[in-house]
Amino acid sequence: MKKTLLSSEYILLSHAFKEWLQLLNYSGGSVQVLPGHVQEFLYYQELQGKLSLNQLDATDATAFIRHLQQQTGERTGRPFSSGHINKYIQALNLFSQYIRETGRSNTGFVLERLPQIKGKPTWLTKREIKALYEVTGDSVLGIRDRAMLAVYYGCGLRLNEGASLELRDIISDRRLLHVRKGKRYKERYVPIAAKNYEELRLYMDYGRPLLLQEYKTEAFFIDANKGHAMQKQSLYVRIKQLVKQAKTKKKVGTHTLRHSIATHLLQSGMKLEKIQEFLGHGDLDSTQIYTHLANETL
Repeated sequence: MKKTLLSSEYILLSHAFKEWLQLLNYSGGSVQVLPGHVQEFLYYQELQGKLSLNQLDATDATAFIRHLQQQTGERTGRPFSSGHINKYIQALNLFSQYIRETGRSNTGFVLERLPQIKGKPTWLTKREIKALYEVTGDSVLGIRDRAMLAVYYGCGLRLNEGASLELRDIISDRRLLHVRKGKRYKERYVPIAAKNYEELRLYMDYGRPLLLQEYKTEAFFIDANKGHAMQKQSLYVRIKQLVKQAKTKKKVGTHTLRHSIATHLLQSGMKLEKIQEFLGHGDLDSTQIYTHLANETL
């Protein structure tokens, strides 16, 4: 579908919606993809002769979703999957929230997600986690690697949350990690277990200063060559390298470590509500999946 908008109002709306998502700290991928879906919706409205926001109503969003359900992918030639269309539904529901909260319109889209079969998230056993630690080594990079594992496994942070960490976010006297840039800009405090704190402390006192060189930054994770803050893609790639060195057969990323700690905490007897708080989930339904994972090994 062509996505080039003609209406200047829609063009401005699309840009403003993207900025709103950035302010709410949505991931870089969501900030790129969701406004694109909204642009397709607005372009479809232009084809229907609706060139202004005040011409839209809730039925327009429903009609657009029905339209998508009748389309096929250009590469596959198959109808769009429920998961694919649910991304559009997510985008339109957020767009509805945006235009109402900013007073641009009272129009509301309340679209129900389409049912879809979800696979269970991948997680690592404690033995597999131990194997990751064992390949880190004693070099400066090894010290940083263990700090990364302490953050992404030990504290269960999301990729972007870990990439946004600063030195001040490690609250040593209370053994807490302050997540300032959680999903949708929700802040939380995560307890740091004793062993994880040791790894973080070693990195802060010894590893980080060596990596920093003469460059000054408050970023927690430092690049190996330039002394600058590590970007989230670099953090992700480094974890993937550890997985490869540990000869782990599973498909593992930073989020796999998050799934793993949640499963291990549940297996150890922690209540689901506490795990929800630990992970920063907005509702208990998101945490419920770990009961199924934990039960698989009991």
